[in-house]
Amino acid sequence: MKERKLTGMKANFVIVLICLALGGSSGMLATLAEAQTPSGTQAPGVGLSAGVEEVIKLTKAGMSEDLILAKVKKAGVSYDLTSDQIIYLKGQGVPEKVIAALLQAGPASTPTAAVSAPSMPTPAPPPGPGGVATGTSMPAPPPSGVPPAPVSGESTAIPAPGALAERTVNFPYFQDQLAPYGTWVDVPGYGQCWQPIGLPPGWRPYYDGGHWVYTDVGLYWQSDYPWGAIPFHYGRWAWAGQYGWIWVPGYEYAPAWVFWRHTDRYLGWAPLPYGSVWVAGGWWEYRGARVAIDYDFGFGPSFFVFVSNGHLWEHDYRRFALRGEELSRVYRVSVVNRFRRDEHGRFIHEGLDRGHLERLTGRRVAEVRHEELRNREHEALRVDRKRAAAPHRTPHQGESR
Repeated sequence: MKERKLTGMKANFVIVLICLALGGSSGMLATLAEAQTPSGTQAPGVGLSAGVEEVIKLTKAGMSEDLILAKVKKAGVSYDLTSDQIIYLKGQGVPEKVIAALLQAGPASTPTAAVSAPSMPTPAPPPGPGGVATGTSMPAPPPSGVPPAPVSGESTAIPAPGALAERTVNFPYFQDQLAPYGTWVDVPGYGQCWQPIGLPPGWRPYYDGGHWVYTDVGLYWQSDYPWGAIPFHYGRWAWAGQYGWIWVPGYEYAPAWVFWRHTDRYLGWAPLPYGSVWVAGGWWEYRGARVAIDYDFGFGPSFFVFVSNGHLWEHDYRRFALRGEELSRVYRVSVVNRFRRDEHGRFIHEGLDRGHLERLTGRRVAEVRHEELRNREHEALRVDRKRAAAPHRTPHQGESR
């Protein structure tokens, strides 16, 4: 027995000398680790199946837990992970719920189109002062500008408080509800997206066909479109070059997916970009990196609607929105409204509380229950779809059409 131990010690000593000669201390440490690994065992990260490796890849790319879970369930494959491999996955940042899902197969709740990781496009350079990205030839949105490129993964939403029983929302539901009002297209970097039809030139989200209402959960975008109950409160809008404005499905609800800038005299808002993630600790993550809570996401002025404070409650922002040089000037001196959570866990835009809005706009602000507005929008969608689906009867002779 002693002879075996001495032989092993001599072997390790020889390995150390070889490592020092060939690669220095780092090579020595790596070789020692291999030499000391018991025969017949593997490092926890070795031997993982392609499906598990893909989960690690998606986690590191910043994809949300919900989307990774949906993808695992869609695959419907269970994995016999060792204790060391489970610890390894945890060390790679894979959430515990995802690890649990890997250990047991489960049916998918959403189709592949809604959960597959979008291909990573080449990131566009940030927009310049005029809203146009430097060094890119992408077409400009109305009026101009190119947003940052999307990131892999879906953003984590900040749901409205006050627990209204959530409607069952998934990709088939969105497809069915929105089909009469637009087209579904497969957009590189985003996957299956929806585009509304029959809109006026220069249309963009949160600009016309709706207005702001102050509610018990803050500013709520009340849409005038029959389909507005979904795309302004779920998912994200994105400008996708030649495709124009697209809506990327998401499954968390919010009163509006926008962020705000302000000056003493003007208020401005823009759609939050696809891929921005609000972290419970109180900061944003964007493109997989932590950013400040007053981060502007690289948007230029053309992505914002700016109106004077007194016109915030109008129903037609086209008449009052700043344009051209005036828009650029106001944007340059504006600041991003900071975000925070109050004692009830609600997501708040600091500086946009009811009292401050009354002072800014010069009028009394009545607070509306957001559940009423939300139910009203869903009822409008239901009624419009029912009307559109009703058979058209041919009138009898003498009847007016």
